[in-house]
Amino acid sequence: MGENKARLTDDETDIELQKLEGWRREGIFLKKDYIFENFKQINAFLPHLTTTIVSQNHHPDFSLVCAEKKVAVEVTTHSEGGITKADIGLAQALELWPRP
Repeated sequence: MGENKARLTDDETDIELQKLEGWRREGIFLKKDYIFENFKQINAFLPHLTTTIVSQNHHPDFSLVCAEKKVAVEVTTHSEGGITKADIGLAQALELWPRP
């Protein structure tokens, strides 16, 4: 799948964010903190995250915060200097994970 790097306005981004639970805009980034009950859930989520990154050909920053059982995801399209349809598409695809 090719990336749609059409840049979104702040208003367009806010409309899309209303459809994405837990996602927020911070400057030129879309962010979400996935909080888990245990490491078994994290272990189940990480393959979905990495598979989605490869299939979308869009590469967010993400980090694991062990003390908080949290995977923090941060995405933007650096080449466009802001949030694009590709960023929204990645967020939408990540939300398809069937939380146990």
